[in-house]
Amino acid sequence: MKFENVEFKEQKCFGIEEHITAKKKKEGLINTMWMTLIESIDYKTAGDLYGVSRNFDMTTQEFDYSVCTGIDTVILKEFTKKEITIPGGKYAKFASKGIMNAESIEKFYTDVFTFTMVGGEITPDMERGINSFEIYDESYLGIENPESVYYLLVPIK
Repeated sequence: MKFENVEFKEQKCFGIEEHITAKKKKEGLINTMWMTLIESIDYKTAGDLYGVSRNFDMTTQEFDYSVCTGIDTVILKEFTKKEITIPGGKYAKFASKGIMNAESIEKFYTDVFTFTMVGGEITPDMERGINSFEIYDESYLGIENPESVYYLLVPIK
């Protein structure tokens, strides 16, 4: 699996954070969180958006998930928000290109985490308090665009 090693600078953000269970995931909570954030900010000038995963439990498959944007993003409609810090450091950066749907996202995550946990090419660093985070930058063209790219970064030692 292709990846690149990158140095990521700490990013201060604000957004929405929820505890995700299998039931909440199936009910579309993550999508609802993204829609709330996008409808509440000046999306066209926001810059990068992030999806941050923490506290993943292998047994229950539950985790904490945040959708967030840079601290300087303009808010158009108030919402209940939380300050979030994405820790700086070394990360393995994986890219996914194509139309996004629940199945393609699940496959991408499964492939990345299978590779990182058993591939032996990188050593994950979970001591930073983060399992991974997604970046949606200028390469992201929307969920239905086959040319759209988003990134998944995993902290490494």
